Amino acid sequence: MKRLLAAIGCVVIVAAGEAAAVTVTGKVAFVTKRGQRPVVSETVIWLEPANSRAPRPAPTSTEVVTRNKTLLPHVLAVPEGSTVTFPNDDPISHNLFSLSPGNSFDLGLYRKGAGKSRKFDEPGIVNIYCNVHPNMSAVVHVMPTPYYGFARESGQYSVDVPPGRYRLVAWNEQGGTTESMIEVRESGVTGNVLLTIDSRKFRAVQHKNKQGRPYRAPSSREY
Repeated sequence: MKRLLAAIGCVVIVAAGEAAAVTVTGKVAFVTKRGQRPVVSETVIWLEPANSRAPRPAPTSTEVVTRNKTLLPHVLAVPEGSTVTFPNDDPISHNLFSLSPGNSFDLGLYRKGAGKSRKFDEPGIVNIYCNVHPNMSAVVHVMPTPYYGFARESGQYSVDVPPGRYRLVAWNEQGGTTESMIEVRESGVTGNVLLTIDSRKFRAVQHKNKQGRPYRAPSSREY
C-alpha cells in the first residue's frame, strides 16, 4: 500500500492526569475512488516514541465472536502478549486460521460453544480467515505500544501520551498506513495530526485456504 505524508493539521491538547500525559487529538481523512466506502471507525491510530522504546503494554484477554458467518469485531487491536478467544455462536462448524508471520495458527474445526484461544506475542497485523467459509475474515493488530486507539465514525481520534517525540500512524484495511512525526509537549503539540489515507489502489483479493490453495466448492453440510 502506498504511504502518504500526513497533511498539516491542528491539534487540541488537554492535560490528562497527574502523569503529565497529553491528549493528542486529530482526524483521519480518506482519498477514495467511486464506489469505495472505507469503514472509518475501523481505523487504528497509534504512537511510537521516536527516541526510546515504548513501555511494554499490559496484556489483555478479549474475544472475536463468530456469528452469522461473520467475525465480530472485524478489526481488533490488542497489546502484545494478549490472548484472544474465538467463540462460535453459529450452529455450524468453523476452522479459523492465520498464516501471518510470527502469529500463524490453526484452531481446527470446532462447533458452537466457548471456542478456542490464541496468544499473540509478535507485534504486527494478523489476518484471520475461516478454512470453510472464504468470505469470513478479521484483522488483529498486535500492538508494541500502549498508545493506541480507534478513530470515531467522524474520523476524529484522541490518544493520551507522555510528552516526547512520536511517530503517529493510522491504518485502515482499505489503504494501509500513513504516518507523521509530531512533538508532544505539555504546552502544546506540533506536527501533522490530520492523517490522510489514500485507498484508491485498494483491490479486494480472494485469499487462499490454510493449505495455500483456492477454496473448493462447499457442501451443504458446511453452510
